[in-house]
Amino acid sequence: MFATLRRLQTSEKSSLAKMKIAIIAALVVVALASEKPYYPKPTYPAPAYPPPAYGKSYDYAPMPYSFDWAVLDQASYNDFGQKETSDGKLVSGTYYVVLPDGRRQVVTYKADDYGYIADVKYDGEAKYPEYKPAYPAYPKPAYAPPAYPKPAYPTPAYPKPTYAPPAYPKASYPEPSYPSYPRPSYPAYPRPAYPSYPRPSYPSYPKPSYPVSTTTEVVTETAAPVVKEAEVAVEAVAVTEPVSETAVAAAEPIAEPETSTDAV
Repeated sequence: MFATLRRLQTSEKSSLAKMKIAIIAALVVVALASEKPYYPKPTYPAPAYPPPAYGKSYDYAPMPYSFDWAVLDQASYNDFGQKETSDGKLVSGTYYVVLPDGRRQVVTYKADDYGYIADVKYDGEAKYPEYKPAYPAYPKPAYAPPAYPKPAYPTPAYPKPTYAPPAYPKASYPEPSYPSYPRPSYPAYPRPAYPSYPRPSYPSYPKPSYPVSTTTEVVTETAAPVVKEAEVAVEAVAVTEPVSETAVAAAEPIAEPETSTDAV
């Protein structure tokens, strides 16, 4: 009960406060409105010029027509156009445009009182080439090589080191000794003796004589053929029996065969 009464009291207090606020706001509005002056609505005189007279509109019957146009700009890749004809009742035509992928879109259409019919076709195959940006060619900048001032400080002089060379201790192990071997002796063999053969003798032939030609033609003398005598090769005969050194000394030297180059 007490809680209910408290709620009723608080609700009455809040409603009274709201009414007070509304009354104060209304009084403020009335006070502000009374301060502004009231101006009557201005009246303007009627214009002296007559109103414009527009002509009567007519509904003309449809007339036949025909037109076509086209745009071709290779620099901007624009290629499109249109062609349309009409007999007054039926409108028919076609228009085309080259798409960015390389295909050609062609639209054939018809239009009348019953609606619009279009037939769309594509010519060619879509291509997507690799994009290669073209960069402008700028001249290569020419920079002068920088000139740096030469340093004025002197070149440093470093003292030469005076350290002594290192002294390594001598090894205490004895030096190695190698055995000595006697000089080898080889047996002496006697010099072989070869037999001497007499010098060969060859027969001599008289020089041939030819008759003298009496004709006026030029006779070309030909050199007589030179007969080369065969050389006799003397083969060395090996002696299998041992010969004493005195017999080798007494042996005569082997005569070499001579060849005769006399013309026959």
